[in-house]
Amino acid sequence: MKLNEDSHEVSRGGTDIRLTATEFSLLRFLMLNADRVLSKEQILDRVWEYDFGRESNIVEIYISYLRKKIDHGRSPMIHTLRRVGYILRAGTPVEQES
Repeated sequence: MKLNEDSHEVSRGGTDIRLTATEFSLLRFLMLNADRVLSKEQILDRVWEYDFGRESNIVEIYISYLRKKIDHGRSPMIHTLRRVGYILRAGTPVEQES
């Protein structure tokens, strides 16, 4: 997985992946914290910077969008730890370009 912050481009396995600005921000945050469990609250604070309240499912919705785009037909990279949060794990190295 490659993420270029300057051009807002993402690719996996040589295939370009088109993301919205919010999806890009979410993926960037997950990649910066790869192999670290992130709670829903941490994600809301860092990606949205807005208090949606505990009842909001905005994180789940955007995690679902990302999974459909980056994991489609490939080994999953985003994993859910029930009642704990989300973790990005990759079988191959995660690269971030700046």
